Amino acid sequence: MTAAKSTDKATNAAADAMVELISQSFRLNSRLLLTADRMARDVGLSAARWQVLSAIAQATEPPTISAIARLMGLTRQSVQQVADALAKDNLINFEPNPKHRRASLVVVTLKAMKLLKQLDEQRYAWAREVATTLPVTNIKVANKVLGKVREKL
Repeated sequence: MTAAKSTDKATNAAADAMVELISQSFRLNSRLLLTADRMARDVGLSAARWQVLSAIAQATEPPTISAIARLMGLTRQSVQQVADALAKDNLINFEPNPKHRRASLVVVTLKAMKLLKQLDEQRYAWAREVATTLPVTNIKVANKVLGKVREKL
């Protein structure tokens, strides 16, 4: 076998493995969203609302809707829609942005912080349960691989 054919086979094997990793990731994402919806439903949220609320709460300074959308890889319009619903439920407030008149800053309310604390407790309990079924070294390798794939994209 020539070096070129060997390289082609290795490249094809890597491509096949990547396609399977992507397929597994899609299936995993679906299951994670279903699990998140179940957890969030217990406190009156959806997975989408939980994700946006978490992104706002974890920001080092109050973000704009556009900043949240970029961070999450979503459209500004979809984040705005979720944020409007969160504001209606008194989970976030819009505050004036001294840097931009039309792009308000978004902050979580005390009510939201309490819900996020409850959800964190549920999330960590679930993670501990799932983690007992896998060696920690495998989890760390999976994190590294997914991080590298995300960086490439």
